[in-house]
Amino acid sequence: MRWATFAGVCVAALVWAAYSVGAQNGSFLTQDFGAQYHLAEITAHGAIPLVDFEHGWNAGSFWVNAALYAIASGSPTIWYFLWGRLLGAGLGAILAAAIGVRLRLHPAVMIALALGVFLLATPLHIKYTICLLWVFVLLPTGWLESRPRLAAAARVLLPALVFWQYVELAVLLTGASGLFELFARRSAPWRTRILNCVQLAGGFVLGLVVEAMAYKLVWGLSFADFNRQVILGQTETHQGSQYAVWNFFDLPTESGRFFILALYPFALLIPFVPLVWQRISDSTRLIALAGLVLVVVPIRRVDNPHTTTVSALVLLAVVLAVAELYERRASLVEPTEPLGGGVSKPTRSAFALLLAAAGAAWAAATLWIGFGLQSMLGAVLLVALAIAGAVLGGAFLRGATAAVSAGALVVLGGVPALAAVDHLDDMRRDAKSFAVSDSIARWAGPEYERCSGGAREALVMPNYLELYDALEITNPTPYYLFHYDFAQYEDVLVPQLEDGSIPVIIETMPLHTPQPWLTDAIRANYVPCSVVRIEKQATAVTIWTHKSRGEIAQRDLIIRQGKAIPTPEG
Repeated sequence: MRWATFAGVCVAALVWAAYSVGAQNGSFLTQDFGAQYHLAEITAHGAIPLVDFEHGWNAGSFWVNAALYAIASGSPTIWYFLWGRLLGAGLGAILAAAIGVRLRLHPAVMIALALGVFLLATPLHIKYTICLLWVFVLLPTGWLESRPRLAAAARVLLPALVFWQYVELAVLLTGASGLFELFARRSAPWRTRILNCVQLAGGFVLGLVVEAMAYKLVWGLSFADFNRQVILGQTETHQGSQYAVWNFFDLPTESGRFFILALYPFALLIPFVPLVWQRISDSTRLIALAGLVLVVVPIRRVDNPHTTTVSALVLLAVVLAVAELYERRASLVEPTEPLGGGVSKPTRSAFALLLAAAGAAWAAATLWIGFGLQSMLGAVLLVALAIAGAVLGGAFLRGATAAVSAGALVVLGGVPALAAVDHLDDMRRDAKSFAVSDSIARWAGPEYERCSGGAREALVMPNYLELYDALEITNPTPYYLFHYDFAQYEDVLVPQLEDGSIPVIIETMPLHTPQPWLTDAIRANYVPCSVVRIEKQATAVTIWTHKSRGEIAQRDLIIRQGKAIPTPEG
């Protein structure tokens, strides 16, 4: 069933990747994706691939892009399908399911992981599937761990290869794996953990040295120039970069994925709540730590794309934690914790509320300090506080673990809930749903009273039907929606327009679908008593009165900065 589920995810990934991509237009080539397409093109034609440090891309990634460019025969659409959709979200979902196969998860959990990558935490392109590939290879379980030499080779070669692809991710993910070895791996002796850290660091240095030598021997690039391209010179370009303050109660709402921004900071910390940390496996701990360290990406750029694209590991860690907590209920399994012994029963003392307050303070401080400082220090402190809470909590809390964890979970669940209520209140106060109709009622209302002569019957067309209530008028016809097949009512409506049973027509905007028979009948039987042009709303309202009313003074007004100004013609 696992392998059948994995095969189904692979097919779904290919289909989704193909059907989610559209033909790229000219603007595509002026954006970040277009820059990568151009760099892929010139690399394919022999240009020396250097480094785009702003995005973390290194020499190897340009060769990969060049190969994809060649496969796509230069088509931006096919190249983006390969580089973005297929090797981004598509490969990400496949790797999520592959992690499920390695961990021998229930097929339902595998599907949840894959769907999460498909629909929620969607990597933009190949760069961020490296994160999933990293944890898939280094999961501390199964065949790799049973072969020490192979595991050592993986810890050395993987950082070296990722360095050639993406410098930023090589730094962050190597650091995450080092933190896992030092603070999260269970049962392994300290000598093994330290050796694993040395292998990871050695792999990173290996990638750096081999690349420097390749540039020197193949292209004749001096070590000083290479240093400026890859190390110190690249960091200088970011000396003035600003880190955003993640305002939990005032998040941007530019797309339907607002909830990603709202929930990401809190989901990030859930695996590090002491009670959860004690009960999750080493594999889930590695995934959680990798997702935690990657938090620097969305902290620097608080927006949906950057948050979504690095949240796959966070999502995987939360789903795996929930699955493991379900399977390892305390009444059935008593997990081991070498850092602090077995999980003790919750404390029932009078200090329970105080301990819960301490857990709440830890969660709140981690969130506000980690996401609130406008510098890299914020991300560093976030990682430090999260790991400290998990490790020290598991080691020293013992019977107080449940109470402290309950307080932390109240904050982690309560703050985003309060932020959602605050967001809805902001939207209620800031809503402009009736701004146009209110403006029309304010400025065109007096003109209606002048033109109508007190008649309370009028036809509003084709939009802003709120004017019936705002102007206290009724519609003398049964028709409200001027849809594309409105001509079917021509035989009924034209006689009413001719005999004056519709005394006034308020035209708020042109018809969405042209109706020549209707506009011709209006011009033949009505006169424009008033035209009110509201500049702020970019709206022109015409009030038509039936010719049977005789001569009526006509006016043409411009509403500008809160004042009604007659036009020279009006």
